[in-house]
Amino acid sequence: MSTQHTPTSARKNLFSVAGNVMVPVVALDSRIGYETFSQSIHGAFSKYYSTEVIFSLIAFLILLIIALIFYETRRSNKTRQDLQALAIARFDLQAERLNLRPSSVAILKELVRRSELQDPESIMRFSHVFENLIEKYYESEKIESIPDETLDQISALRRDLGFSPLPRGIAITSTRQFYIGDKCTIKILGNDPPDYPDYDGECQVLNSGERQWSVSRPEWPPVRTETWVHMNLTRPGDAEYSFRTQILKDSEKELVLRHTNEIDRTQQRNWLRMSINLPVKAIMMDEAHTGDIIQGRIIDISGGGLGIALPTRIPNDSMLLLSFELPGHGQIIDLPVKVIRVAGLFDGDHSKIVHSVALSGETGSVSEKIIQYIFEKQRQSLVVKPA
Repeated sequence: MSTQHTPTSARKNLFSVAGNVMVPVVALDSRIGYETFSQSIHGAFSKYYSTEVIFSLIAFLILLIIALIFYETRRSNKTRQDLQALAIARFDLQAERLNLRPSSVAILKELVRRSELQDPESIMRFSHVFENLIEKYYESEKIESIPDETLDQISALRRDLGFSPLPRGIAITSTRQFYIGDKCTIKILGNDPPDYPDYDGECQVLNSGERQWSVSRPEWPPVRTETWVHMNLTRPGDAEYSFRTQILKDSEKELVLRHTNEIDRTQQRNWLRMSINLPVKAIMMDEAHTGDIIQGRIIDISGGGLGIALPTRIPNDSMLLLSFELPGHGQIIDLPVKVIRVAGLFDGDHSKIVHSVALSGETGSVSEKIIQYIFEKQRQSLVVKPA
């Protein structure tokens, strides 16, 4: 005679199982207690459910878990494919906007493919991304064996992207970005090689190709090939760069050097400034007016500060929090600045008093965004369609 399990009887069964299980729990400290506990569980379930039912339930749960894993894997793959398609579309749109030649686009796509770059468009927006991928490409392919035609195309591509010469304020990340005529200093340390005396002198960048670059030769005795030198190069309005490299050849009037992307940069305190027109919200931070909100306009911007037109004159040394949207770089929220000068009226308008403000505190990430924004605007103004 079959037994039918009503909801009430099912609950009784579960409580009965729980009761049978709880009895030996106190004996878990011993091996016998553990065995008794295991037998109790087995007996409790066997009393109310057949072995076939238990195995069917386990099989169902396993299949359910497998199905969930399969679903999540497919969903994750689909999401990744969608993101990749979007990234490729943005890459193509940026290449079209910059009017790049098909051969240049092919080089960029090859660099992206080799690196598995998550954001392919970044190779056209950021010079350090471009130079890092180029350096890895040269290392893997052995630059000595790369055809001159390919190297010429890469050099032209660097110029087309606006990465050579770089605007002031954008960090140099490779010696390939140095410009002919840049002033530099060069020094051979006395212990490299050991029998060399200390040599130092001034130099000037004479040439820069993809394989090597050269500087004017100080009045030194002949220098051996592969000698290591320390160099410094200062770009007015930008920074001082220092690095080590090797002499590949010492000719009568120039030193031929190996390229490097291991460059240290010391920021200078003068910035390239650009005129713009953006709405800004300023929050007062002085004791008398803490929290007061003033609406105004940003009239110029640089990596170190801003010019803002406000309807109210703010005293020098006042602290403000600025919030505004930097096109292409998102919202800048509560940027701390200090009023350093009240410059007067903007276009003779008494409702627009110009204040020069300097970034204050830990604002390095915002400064980099502003510099990148200025660079992009400069590059857009220099883009010329190829003939």
